[in-house]
Amino acid sequence: MAREIAMPELPVWRDSASLIICVKTTDELRVCNYKLLMLKRSDRTSLIDDQTVFPGGLYDDSDEAIEWLKYFEEFGVTEQVFDKLLGGRCYGQLYNSTNAMPREISLRINALRETFEEVGVFLCRNRKQLLTIKQWSFCKPAYDYDQSYWQQIVHNDPRQFLRMCRELKVVPDLWSLYKWSCWASPAALRKGFLQETPMLLPEKTEVKECLWSSPTQYLKMHRDKKIHLSSPQFYEITRFTSNGSFDKLQKFAQERDKCEVAFYLPILYLCDDGIVSVLPGDDFYIGDARTSLELRQTNCTVEQFQLKSKRIHRIETIGSPSVAVCLNFKPLPDHLLPICEGEVDNKAKL
Repeated sequence: MAREIAMPELPVWRDSASLIICVKTTDELRVCNYKLLMLKRSDRTSLIDDQTVFPGGLYDDSDEAIEWLKYFEEFGVTEQVFDKLLGGRCYGQLYNSTNAMPREISLRINALRETFEEVGVFLCRNRKQLLTIKQWSFCKPAYDYDQSYWQQIVHNDPRQFLRMCRELKVVPDLWSLYKWSCWASPAALRKGFLQETPMLLPEKTEVKECLWSSPTQYLKMHRDKKIHLSSPQFYEITRFTSNGSFDKLQKFAQERDKCEVAFYLPILYLCDDGIVSVLPGDDFYIGDARTSLELRQTNCTVEQFQLKSKRIHRIETIGSPSVAVCLNFKPLPDHLLPICEGEVDNKAKL
């Protein structure tokens, strides 16, 4: 009689979207003249003490409801306006389709909705702003509204985000958002989300603290153990440290929005003195990352493991806060390169 061998259950990734909000400062003489918004998670919602992330959260079916497309059409969103997001996609097919809307739209709705739920920031456009405001301008409702009321309503039922937009006579500002990066949790990390929805932000059970700081300041806070940046956040912050100009960053984000976004699903290697998250392009990015359910053993130190590879693209962690991005080639010709190893320490000391 044949014996069935039980195969390990593959992890199921739940979609989510985050929003990196960048605000220009008035001090033009500093190395970096902009700040980024990050949230320090509450003890209940964080996976590690003082975990600090960009605002955002889980994707909801309502983010791709066909009712959104109907509302955009009623609002007067023209083919030319949507072309900035959809590129060559046929506008007529978009509105006539019974399928879910394109991810270029729904993920932006997801990011804007979750950001509003978490911190009350609502980026939107009214009819006049839709026609007159430049693509890269951030907008807000033209009149005051009951922010706390709507925040609670949308938090309890994501479907109410569309109702809020209808009543305020605005649409989510999809055109001020640019694609930046795409990350998935390593398959070996089986638990990355809570099984229940956290309480509302004003009750301080989801977010402990909101932070406005420059990229170099975040690196310093991480080094000083005031915050904890997980691998994706640390990697992205080091990207920003290579560009201290808000105007240049804004122009760069607008241009690269036309390009594809690389998908980063790390493979974890366990070393004698730490953990290495290996990324695409690295010599040790071997096999199917989706089925790497266990940490791969190296039986050597982090430094010794690096010496075994010629092409290096990885994040090395030797106990918090000792984290370093290691990269010796250009994985994406159209993206900012992260600052590597010793360069991060120098930036953090500025």
